[in-house]
Amino acid sequence: MRHRLGTVGQRAALVITLSAVFLGAFLGAIPANAQSAELQPADRSFLVSLRQANSWLVPISKEVPTRSTNAGVIAAGQEIFEGHSRLDVDLLKFAGDLGVVLPNDVSTEHQALIDEMADRTGENHDRAYATIVRQTQGGLLVMTTQTRATTQNATIRALAHQTAQMLVRTMTVLEDTGFADPSAFELVTSKAQVNAVRVVGQNVEPSDRELLVLLAQHSLWQKPASRESSDRARDAKVRKVAGQLAAEHTQLSQAVADAARRLGVELPAEPTTEQRSWANAISSSSGDELDRMYANLSRAADGTLITQVAHSRTTTRNVAARTAAQTGLTLLLKHMQLLEGTGLVKSNSLQMTDVPAITRAQSNTSPPVQQEGSGLNIAFLSGIAVLVVAAAGSLWLVRAIGHHGEHRR
Repeated sequence: MRHRLGTVGQRAALVITLSAVFLGAFLGAIPANAQSAELQPADRSFLVSLRQANSWLVPISKEVPTRSTNAGVIAAGQEIFEGHSRLDVDLLKFAGDLGVVLPNDVSTEHQALIDEMADRTGENHDRAYATIVRQTQGGLLVMTTQTRATTQNATIRALAHQTAQMLVRTMTVLEDTGFADPSAFELVTSKAQVNAVRVVGQNVEPSDRELLVLLAQHSLWQKPASRESSDRARDAKVRKVAGQLAAEHTQLSQAVADAARRLGVELPAEPTTEQRSWANAISSSSGDELDRMYANLSRAADGTLITQVAHSRTTTRNVAARTAAQTGLTLLLKHMQLLEGTGLVKSNSLQMTDVPAITRAQSNTSPPVQQEGSGLNIAFLSGIAVLVVAAAGSLWLVRAIGHHGEHRR
């Protein structure tokens, strides 16, 4: 009898141990704010692309005061020069820390741009500068937000966050000059062409309508989920972050409603079925589980949406839609950082598995960016693989112990 109790105890201990392995395999992805040991190809591509852009944006922006007589263009050139100069200093430092060698020489194509701008003065210079630089920065913004959302390297994430904030600020200053040609709002790989200024019609573009709907639905589930989490979360830091997100989603909802009213867009009154399921998962949990559920679901939803919002911020020619997109982009960047600061966000919660349809439909107009597989997919599949191996091993060990006990009896 004593031996049989010992066998049962062995089995129970083994099951408990292997259950811990299972849980660790599925939930134990590295924290999103931890430093990943190895850079991914997309991270390296991001660093190189920034360096190449800085190599010609800095010198042509430095020359703006000598080639323009427009106060707005001169101010924009100065801010872009300072922003990209500071970025380049940080970029070189981060690249050195990561062991990445960046190009030092300006490419032939970029040198041609520098030479071309050197031959322009007055309004001829201003239109070319505003158009070419605005288009370049728009492409950088889309690439940067994609990197910010998905990278598992903390250094790259910090650089991308800083870069996105700088780009949003300098793009706005450049747009306010009124010299950016409509072609500046297109995402193409070739250099922007400076055409005659065209009058854009007032009809609402489908992409603008969908942007407002996506932002509205995001707030429709995030605001109540954040309000509930600010009351029920166990961790004081989570409660504080959730309270701030709930308040700022009120701000986002108002910005989206204002744009929708100006454009005649009807907004949804309810979140999507999937979003309701996320809110329900948070509501049905408690304690530490609620803290983790809220932080990870919220961060994944923000990471999935932000690239689309950046795309709309870059490409829309409608001022109302651009204002809403800018508010959304600024708050999403802030919220992602706050959620990551809780220390609960795992690397497999950087994006949802499914990307909104609007992003897939317009992806052919985006600049080429090397992307790794979804962090959620990779970590999930890796966890499943470990689970399968561990399950097979546990089954064999349990049977072996059982067989050994039977044999001894």
